[in-house]
This record gives sequence, structure tokens and C-alpha cells, in this order.
Amino acid sequence: LPFSKLNFIMSANIIIQARLGSTRLPGKVLRKINGIPVIELIYKRLKKCKLVDQIIVATSTNKDNDDLVNFLKLKKIKYFRGNEKDVLSRFFQAAKKFKFKTVIRITADCPLVDPKIVDKFIKRFREEKADYLSNCNPWTFPDGLDVEVFTFNLLAKAQKKAKKKHRLNGGVLISFL
Repeated sequence: LPFSKLNFIMSANIIIQARLGSTRLPGKVLRKINGIPVIELIYKRLKKCKLVDQIIVATSTNKDNDDLVNFLKLKKIKYFRGNEKDVLSRFFQAAKKFKFKTVIRITADCPLVDPKIVDKFIKRFREEKADYLSNCNPWTFPDGLDVEVFTFNLLAKAQKKAKKKHRLNGGVLISFL
């Protein structure tokens, strides 16, 4: 395969799921750890991944997230805004807009996300030619090291077939699978 074709097939892209609305800790993604906002810390850690092409943040169109979007603009971090209540649709639309073929889902409440674990999951995903790979179903890693890798085709299938109940929680594919 020519390099561009291979790169298109093998590209892996991260979508960080983030919003400011939280019942337990409102505004947590902009709270600081050692002077660095959580979302920036996660982004910087993920930039160390060797097998990732792009990283974007997916948030909602709710005006409560305007401060987050302004911060992302300031830091020149790509983002997508979608439906507040339908995380599945938000991910589908973001992946579609950025033409992602392989999606890695990371949540913004995991400031200690490990880029080496993310790379290992991408490598295994490719080797197994999988549609879905996760340490969240069942939980096999400590909380905070969550990684989900899936194809755009599986995401599109879920987007088309998922019922309302599959769209309401914070997950993207787990409740659909």
C-alpha cells in the first residue's frame, strides 16, 4: 500500500470527552493540578503517544462549556461541540468531521492517563484487527487509566441503531455493545 493509503487506514485519533457541568465537581476540567488545568494536563500527556495522529476535545454546545472552549482556543487545541445529552452522537459527529477511522476515547476526568498504555492498546487493536478494544468492559485497569479504541464503522453502526437509553449515560459504546 502507498504510505498515504496505509496512514489513512492505520491512523489513530483521540477524542477527549470533556464538559464543565458535573454534579460531583463542577468545572473540574479547568481546575488546576500543580498550576495546570486538568484538560491541558491530559492533552500534554496524550501528546506523548507515539501512535496517535490527532487529539481533539469533544464538548457540548451548552453555553456552560464556553469557558472550556475559550481555553481550548487559547491553547490551540482542536475541539468539537455537539449535543449535551447524546454523547454517542457527539462522538460520531466529531469523528465524522475530523475524518477519523480509528477513535480512542479518553475522558477528561482521567488526569493520569498513561500514553504508554494508550499506545499499547492501539498496537493490540491493529494487530487483532479489532472493531473494539477496551479496559472498561470489564474494568481491568485502575480507574483513571480508561482507554477505549474503536473503528469509525462501529461508531456509525451504533449511531444508526442505538436507542435513546444507549445515548444518555457518559459512555459512548459500552451501553450499546
